[in-house]
Amino acid sequence: MKTTKIIFAAVLALASAQLSAQVSFGIKAGWNFVNVKTPSIVSEVEQVPDFKTITTRQFGFVSELELNDHFALQGELLHTGKGFKLNENFDLELFGLPLPVGAVAVTKVHYLEMPLLAKAKFGNEVVEGYVVAGPTFGYAINGKVTTRAKVLVEVDLFDTKLDLDAIGYERFEVGGALGAGMAFKAGNGKLFFDGRYTRGFTESYDVPLLSEKVQNKGFSLSAGYLYSF
Repeated sequence: MKTTKIIFAAVLALASAQLSAQVSFGIKAGWNFVNVKTPSIVSEVEQVPDFKTITTRQFGFVSELELNDHFALQGELLHTGKGFKLNENFDLELFGLPLPVGAVAVTKVHYLEMPLLAKAKFGNEVVEGYVVAGPTFGYAINGKVTTRAKVLVEVDLFDTKLDLDAIGYERFEVGGALGAGMAFKAGNGKLFFDGRYTRGFTESYDVPLLSEKVQNKGFSLSAGYLYSF
C-alpha cells in the first residue's frame, strides 16, 4: 500500500511538472561546414584521398519543452546536407564514377535529421545563453556528385545523381551533437543564434582505394525563432 502511494505521488508530480512546463515551437535555418572523418589506417596508405570541407544548408522545425528556468528538452526535425570535396592528382573512382587527374568532385547527401537535445540555460528572460548536447538520428534521402574542371577557377561540368542503395550507402545514421548559443526575447518568443559540432557514429560508405569506411562530421551555424505558448 505504501509503495502504491509513492508511485501515485510520483505520477502526480510528473503530471504537474508537465502541465506547468512551457512549450515553444519555431523554425530555424543555417549553414553547415561538413566533411568526413577517416579511419586511422588511412594515414598509413600512400595514395590517400584528400577530403575537403564543403558548405551546405539546413532548415527545419524546432520545439522546446522548458522544465524549469535552467533546463529544457529540445527536439528538431531538419533537412540538412552532408558530404565532402575531393581534388586529386591521381585517377580515382568515386561511387563507381571515374574521376580523371585534376578533376574536382563535390559529393552532397541530403538527410532528414532529428536531434534530441538536453538544454542547460543561464541568464534572464531578456538575454539567455545555453548549451545543448544529445543524440541525432538521420536518414539519407538522396545525393549527387558534381564534377568540376579546375583551370583558373572551378567550372561545373555535370551532376550525377547517386543511387544510395546501389552503392551500398548506409542511409540510417546515428550521431551526436554538442553546441552553444544565445537567445533574445522578441515578442511572445525568442530569437536565437546557435553554433554546433555534429559527428556521425555510423560508418556511411567506403573510402575510395580502401576497404575502410568514413563517418560524417561538421560544424553548423544557424538562427531561428521560438514562439512560446
